[in-house]
Amino acid sequence: MHVLVATDATQGARRSDFANCIEGELVWMLEVCPESRRNPDGQCPCGRSFRGLYSDEETTTALVTDLPNLTRSAYQRALYENHGDADSCPACRVRPFSKVVDELIRLGSLWPIGTVMERRVDLLQGRAPHRTSTKIE
Repeated sequence: MHVLVATDATQGARRSDFANCIEGELVWMLEVCPESRRNPDGQCPCGRSFRGLYSDEETTTALVTDLPNLTRSAYQRALYENHGDADSCPACRVRPFSKVVDELIRLGSLWPIGTVMERRVDLLQGRAPHRTSTKIE
């Protein structure tokens, strides 16, 4: 299964880059707050970052990789077990975890393995050399 994992690759391409996740951990994306929607490079990072599934830290880059032994049910269970009762922003719990996992699997399948991704609010795009993008649903 193609999935997004935290990476330090291409960090520094934007002045607002940061990488606090565990390298290689699965990532997901929070809903974007109004402040970050207005200015994704502002104080709130939710419009430009991915959140680590295990560390609960954030990064501005994710890598498309293949985890052939990861099942959809294990992916959803890991997301729920690590964030089902999170004290984070209520907006991150708006979507059911099953829909979040389906969207992450869909997004991971859109780019070749090895593509470094960045997030710009509702747009997920590859950093050079893969400059394609797609809208996050």
